[in-house]
Formats: sequence, C-alpha cells, structure tokens
Amino acid sequence: MAAVTANLGGGRAWFYWIIATTFVLFLFNLQTGYNIINPELENSLSLTVAQIGLVASTYTVVFAICQLFSGPLLDRFGIRWITPCAITVVAIGAMLLARAENFEMLLAAEIVMALGSVFGFVGAGFVGGEWFGPAKFGLMFGFVQTASCFGSLFGGNIINELLVDFSWRDIIETFACFGFVLAVIAFIFLRDSHPMTGEFSVMSVLSKLVDTAKVGQIWLIMLMGAALFGTLLCMAVVWASKIIQSHGVAVSDANTASLLVWLGAGVAAGLMDKFSRMAESRKKVIVVCSIIYIASILALLYLPMDFYVASGIILILGFVSSAQMLTFTMASEVVPVELEGTSAAFVNSGMFIAGTILISLPGYLLPDTQAHHLTLGDFQEAMTPIWIINIVVLAICVLFMKDTYKKV
Repeated sequence: MAAVTANLGGGRAWFYWIIATTFVLFLFNLQTGYNIINPELENSLSLTVAQIGLVASTYTVVFAICQLFSGPLLDRFGIRWITPCAITVVAIGAMLLARAENFEMLLAAEIVMALGSVFGFVGAGFVGGEWFGPAKFGLMFGFVQTASCFGSLFGGNIINELLVDFSWRDIIETFACFGFVLAVIAFIFLRDSHPMTGEFSVMSVLSKLVDTAKVGQIWLIMLMGAALFGTLLCMAVVWASKIIQSHGVAVSDANTASLLVWLGAGVAAGLMDKFSRMAESRKKVIVVCSIIYIASILALLYLPMDFYVASGIILILGFVSSAQMLTFTMASEVVPVELEGTSAAFVNSGMFIAGTILISLPGYLLPDTQAHHLTLGDFQEAMTPIWIINIVVLAICVLFMKDTYKKV
C-alpha cells in the first residue's frame, strides 16, 4: 500500500507514535534484561565477567556504526517498511539469545539485535517529526526518552521478579514472541504521512558526515555526550548491580536499586532543556550535572552502602546523566539546518562507541572470577578509569567547549 499524504496530529498520529515507542520500550527492556540475567548467563554458559562485558560492548559498537545510516534510510523509505522489518530483526535476535548455548551464539544474538535496534529510538523520533510536525519534534522526542526510561524501570523490575519462578531463557523467548506480534501490528497499521523516495546513496550520507566533522565544536560536544552516556550504559547495563552486590546487598535488591537509574533519567529527560533555558546556558547545566555525576560514581564505590543509600545514589546518577540530551541540542545549534539530523547521528554514534569501551573496560581490569571471589576493592580498582575519564572530559569541555544557548 502506498504512503499517504495526511493531516498532522490527531488520533492516528498518536497511534503510530505508540507503536514506534513500544518498539523502543521493547529494545530498552531487552538490554535492561541483559543486566538482570547476566549472572544466570554467566553460570549457564560458563562465561567470564570479561565475556559478559564484551557481549554488551559488541552490541554497542555494531549499533554505533549502523546508526549512522538509520536516519537516511528512514528519510528514503519511511516507517511503513523500515519499522516492521527492524522489529522482526530484533525479535529474531532475542530468539537466538534465548537459545544460545555458548559465547559465540550469544555474541551473534547481540549483533542481530543491534542491527534492528538502530531504527528504534531514532525511528520513534522520526514518527514524532513526520506525524506531529517539525515544531513538535523535540517535545515528542523527549516523550520517547521519558517513556523508554520508565519502561526500563518497570520492565526490569518485572524481569527481576519473574526470575524467581522462570528461567532466563523462558523470559527472553517471551520477549521474542512479543516482538513478532508487534512487528505484525506495525506492518498492518504503520503508514507514512507523505510518499517516500525509496532512494539511498551511501556517498550522500558520507558527504554529510564529512561536512559535520569539519565543525570543530561538534567533536567537543560529542566527547561530553559520550562520557555521560557511555558511563550511563556502563553502569546500567552491567556494573551498577555488581558494585552494589559487592557492598553486601542481596542480588535481587541490588538489581532493584540499579534499575532506579532509569527512573532518574526518565524524570530528567524532559527537564534538561527547561533547566538550560532557566540558566540561559547549555554548558552550565552540563558542567554542574557532570560534577554531580562523578561524585555519584565515587559515592557508590567508596561510601558505606545498603539498599536505600544505593537506591538514592543511583537515582541521582540517573537524573544528572540526562544532561547528555542537551548535547543533541548543542550539536544542532553549531551546524547548518540541513545537517541537524546528521549531527544527531554523529553525536549518538560517538556515545555508543564510548559505551562500547566503558562497558568492557572494567571486565578486563577485574581478576578472573573463576579463581577469585570479587570484592568491593576489586570493583573500586576496576572502575577507577571510568571516573578519571569523566573528570578529564569535563575539564576539556570546561576549557574549550562553547555555550550554544541563544535567547529567543
């Protein structure tokens, strides 16, 4: 069925946005679920902590590379065909994960999921811009971020509870089945608001990336966003729960506390732009949030910890991590209008590349878990490069990054 030219807004626009955002929730809960089930994965597949971190980082590096092409593909082919296919690919990856018998199968499953996932978050934003109009793009994008964070919080807690009665394989297989159903719904109902060209040129994408890369400030903005988002992935996907457990907190409680990072991020996602307008500065908000961010990581590592203290620290860490949303705004403000979409892809790819490095780094610095029971001291040593990197990046950006805020 051909794309249609339609009026913007209304019930149909919201229905399409809900489908696209449900895809994002599906993705976020799969990745949050990986954080919850990785102890079971480690045991049932005889994996090391380093391998667990490598699998998570492989997902992010594949995502980072392929993400660069997701926006242009959506521009050319639209949600009508791209979104159902992307959901199907992720569901196939989830099914492979549920049936993985070794490290190689687990790695393959994450790669397949990453290939489909690149169209999730950006696709939901695309729906907002296409069906609600450019003026509401930022607002709808903020709603997607908030929904995804809250979805990860509640979905992660559900997974945590389900692990009491069901195996991790059953849980992930159920996710996969949900994905296949969602793909069918998307295929039946999703339409584009206007006809798509169906044309795609790799050279045009590369040309825009080169033009964006020529803007010096974009690299500093990407670096700041990468430090914030990369550290968030590092903590939320793998390490926060393990650090809390090393303080003597029970596994289930540690998982619950670590999930509060999504509550903090979800609440703050829609507020950071408002904060920057109140302060009349993007840079000041990012700097203040980064300082609190680093302090939260150090507190989690070095303060005496129980479930309630850990929950409070993780909540704060999640809240200030949402300052990374401002880097997308700043990136769009330092490039010409025709490069705004490319600047977002550029920054987002940098974020996921940083996530790849920061997720896997502690795993390589920790002792072999098969010969050594991990202690709090081990995690303090392994996480040292993480907070040092954040301090160095913050110092560079304080000195050289320009504020892009312009009073309207």
